[in-house]
Amino acid sequence: MRDTLGILASGLCLLHCLLTPLLPVLGGLGILGALQEDQFLHLLLLVPVVILALASFPASCRRHQRYAVMIVGFSGALLLVGALYIEGVWELVASVLGAGLLIVAHWVNLRLIYRDALVE
Repeated sequence: MRDTLGILASGLCLLHCLLTPLLPVLGGLGILGALQEDQFLHLLLLVPVVILALASFPASCRRHQRYAVMIVGFSGALLLVGALYIEGVWELVASVLGAGLLIVAHWVNLRLIYRDALVE
């Protein structure tokens, strides 16, 4: 369940990052544009992503012994946190890569958990 929620939360971050540059093109300035740029929204998206990563990866990796999954997931989380402190195109790059790494790590983690449950 944590990995499914992690995929959803990371997907929302990815969607936010990809849609933000399109808002001016689509005429979405105004309140929606202001909300997209608000740091509070970034934190609102980031906190559940980090909490789900911390809740999911260590326990699951102890079970399936694939610690690379945790390294990839935490690398993604660190990229998202780091994106808060940079601006411009590098913020977008760090955010998209971070969210993408988290989605992949949660998906692989979920598959490994299901595989282990079938073997037992």
